[in-house]
Amino acid sequence: MWDTQKVESGGNYCYYEGKELESFQRCYWKVRVWNEDGNASEWSNASCFETGPLEKKDWKAQWIAKKDLKTFESGGDYDTESYKQYYASFFRKSFELKNGAKSARAYISGLGFYELYLNGKKIGNNVLDPGQTEYSKEALYSAYDITDYLSLKNCVGVILGNGRYIERYGYSKPRLILQILVEYEDGNKEFIFTDNSWKSSHGPIQENGIYYGEKYDARLEMPGWNTYHFDDTNWEETEIVSGPDLRYQDMPPIRVTRALKPQKMYSIEPGVYIYDFGQNFTGWVRIAVKGPGGTEVRIRHSELVNKDGTLNTATIRKAEATDTYILKGEGLEAYEPRFTYHGFRYIEVAGFPTVPTIESVEGCFVHTDVEKAGDFYCSNELINRIHNNILWGQLSNLHSIPTDCPQRDERFGWMGDAQLSAEEAIYNFDMNLFYENYLQEIKLSQKEDGSIPDVVPAYIKIYPADPAWGSAYITLAWYLYEYYKNEQVLKDHFDSMKKYVEFLKNNSEDNLIKKLGKFGDWCPPGAISPKKTPVEVTSSWYYYNDVYLFSRICEVLGKEDEARYYSELSEKIKNSFNKHFLKKYGYETRMFGPVDRLISQTSQILPLYYEMVPGDKKEFVLERLIDNIVEHQDSHVDTGIVGTRYLFDVLSENDHADLAFKIITQESYPSWGYMIKEGATTVWERWEKLEAGGMNSQNHIMLGSVDTWFYKYLVGLSLTKPGWEEVKVKPHLIGDVSFASGKVETVKGEFLVSWEKAETAFKLSIFIPFGCEANIFIPRLWKEYVLNESGTLLIDNGKKQDNFQESKIKFEGIEEDSIILNAGSGQYYFELKSK
Repeated sequence: MWDTQKVESGGNYCYYEGKELESFQRCYWKVRVWNEDGNASEWSNASCFETGPLEKKDWKAQWIAKKDLKTFESGGDYDTESYKQYYASFFRKSFELKNGAKSARAYISGLGFYELYLNGKKIGNNVLDPGQTEYSKEALYSAYDITDYLSLKNCVGVILGNGRYIERYGYSKPRLILQILVEYEDGNKEFIFTDNSWKSSHGPIQENGIYYGEKYDARLEMPGWNTYHFDDTNWEETEIVSGPDLRYQDMPPIRVTRALKPQKMYSIEPGVYIYDFGQNFTGWVRIAVKGPGGTEVRIRHSELVNKDGTLNTATIRKAEATDTYILKGEGLEAYEPRFTYHGFRYIEVAGFPTVPTIESVEGCFVHTDVEKAGDFYCSNELINRIHNNILWGQLSNLHSIPTDCPQRDERFGWMGDAQLSAEEAIYNFDMNLFYENYLQEIKLSQKEDGSIPDVVPAYIKIYPADPAWGSAYITLAWYLYEYYKNEQVLKDHFDSMKKYVEFLKNNSEDNLIKKLGKFGDWCPPGAISPKKTPVEVTSSWYYYNDVYLFSRICEVLGKEDEARYYSELSEKIKNSFNKHFLKKYGYETRMFGPVDRLISQTSQILPLYYEMVPGDKKEFVLERLIDNIVEHQDSHVDTGIVGTRYLFDVLSENDHADLAFKIITQESYPSWGYMIKEGATTVWERWEKLEAGGMNSQNHIMLGSVDTWFYKYLVGLSLTKPGWEEVKVKPHLIGDVSFASGKVETVKGEFLVSWEKAETAFKLSIFIPFGCEANIFIPRLWKEYVLNESGTLLIDNGKKQDNFQESKIKFEGIEEDSIILNAGSGQYYFELKSK
């Protein structure tokens, strides 16, 4: 089908350019590599991949639904008091095979969520599947190898829950499409698929909803409902319904990734018990209970408790967040929900038939199962705790889309949160396929005029997006190219991104955005809306950001004329930005009276980040920023989510990494250390400790962008060419940090940087994967020193030694504070010693 021949490239990947693939096809492949001397490796072992239904005509199956569904009214969401939802529906189909199957695959999508069973066994470990999409345009399907589950007589069963596929968001009742392909030993194939011959029923899962929770009545269980010999006489026929186009779900699914034990339990009144898991997280709890049939156990969830120990549900707002289990009374019973999830640290259990123990419940951490890519640790325990809180917060807000929060009546894909936390997420996890999927949803949300919404998928339709939120489209696509060398995503979205950039241009005045902004530098200390930073500043800066990045995208794709046009446009925007917003005191700030002289930190940070400030004004603007931080804010942030994202890059790139460290390690308000002192185990939505209703989420990721600084500056690992082909290794030895270590799994392989500082020695260990190079900056800590690598003397008091000629390391020079080297792939152990 395809032979690449020998490809001269520094990359370790290629795009398929062979014969057109066919549906339901299995392909095998193997690879070999050549080293720098032209010597070839042995061929790898053969691997394989399969295709599913590539075209619409390959789906024999039809969308089906239960004809008559029980409904219930649940509490509302973001801007609705209440709405209608449905009881869960159960589906089954018995079938027989002609003889033994050589292989069998199931392709399924069930809206809103599904669980698939074959011959009584659950298929796969996905939960809350499929991922959320704009269902009017597409739904995701998953593929499973079910060969080992089949026999001659079979039954396939599916349960459907509501998810987001409800009338509130413009959809209808839950629906299912499923297709099984069986391949026999003789080469013949057979399809089993959904049509109106399937049967449906209600069952023990009743009310269910993302915010609502779930009610399960074990007395209504139907033993064997998903097995061949079950009597389904009383089940009703299904009906054929319409459904969206289908796309394969290639991002990691949502799974239960970890079990958590409660750290504490206590009773607040007879029969009511509080469990504290010691950690804010997303998911649900499993319970084990024994008692009389009809006993109703209720589990309520919250992030907080009141001073008297009772559950504080203020921060979850209208979300009921209650799971109910009704016992059947047959020995020890176990339950966990299927079609809901919660953000919580505490649960309240009521109605338990006996006094429960701490072993009666178990927490399930549930999120998109992205692979861990980064690892960070240092000698400063506060920084480690901030990092840990951010990891919990980031994973809690990956639920097939990047969400704002996991607990209250939102949990939407707010794009500002998504783009501001993206670089942090990429350092910590493999986000390539996750963000690819999200970009597709942004594309589908786009209107004809080029506008996109603040929330994607657009379950709540807020058009057009604040430019700081809409920037997610360009920014995420660019990050996928920078960090994963994903050029295909730039091609796939080029026309739509151009359409969005043109929408911004058409809504600009004097090359500035004056009317589209809504949120701006959201949630600065002491406020929700921006205090000192005009929305026009952030909107216009993001206009520049998007046009500038799009010009670079045009360059990558070889679109020279468009690259030149948008580069020139970005220059016009920059000039207008400076002309309009640069004042005598610095960049424009909202003043609250004639004696207010304090500038906006964010207004200074943004133009400094992109070096938009005129050369003769840069030092002045930087000094004004530093003065505000140090003298007027006592080395604390006075930024919202936008300014915070860029603050630490600006400080560190302008020789103020020590100030960045001081801000990050503060323990007084406002700071991440303050959150931790007040009991936070994730990152708050607000800088303040607020436990009433309103915007007071205890688990938001938008202020987690600081985590990138730990990798890029404290450890000192940052990329300088797309796809990690070239990196900079420049540790910053700051404060009381005596060691730091970080590793990142990239498209090139694993990078590792680890350093340790002692009184008379500094050690730096670096691993650079194949096909990469690093520019290494070793701090000159002493006037008189020697530098060794793996025991070999390289530099003695600034003098390069002859050993460099025998080394893969190149000497690039010595600056006032650094020895600069260049090295290719390999493991290096540097040691700088004081003489």
